[in-house]
Amino acid sequence: MQTLHVPNGAGERLVFPGAIELAILIPGSATNGAFALYEDIVQPGVGPPRHIHKSQDEMFFILDGSFKIEIAGQVIMAEPGDVALVPRGEVHAFKNVGHEAGCLRYTFTPAGSTERMFRAFFEAAQNGKLTPERMAEIALNHDQVVVGPPL
Repeated sequence: MQTLHVPNGAGERLVFPGAIELAILIPGSATNGAFALYEDIVQPGVGPPRHIHKSQDEMFFILDGSFKIEIAGQVIMAEPGDVALVPRGEVHAFKNVGHEAGCLRYTFTPAGSTERMFRAFFEAAQNGKLTPERMAEIALNHDQVVVGPPL
């Protein structure tokens, strides 16, 4: 693994209009797969469906806004500066409950194929084919399981 500096605002951005702008800050390839770091700018009322990462732990760092995070049935109201850990195998989801766009960073440990999953979501969205069913199918191909609706 090599030293890496990612300036604020940098990273490749995948924009899902009206929903999430996802930045790839540190790809798993830069850490030999140890972890990956992403940042989302999330529009109000938006969040992913409830899902499980079978082989990865996920950690959220709230940078801006107000988020509801559900982990294993426990609901957390998270504000800037808060951190939440999702152990692998736990059902979880988040939602921006504020009135403005919110921002969170999150890691996947190990990195797994999350970057390829996000790119597959983006490609499907670009083709107008990112339905909940397609999202669940893509997730399953990357060791994740969609288990319920968004918060």
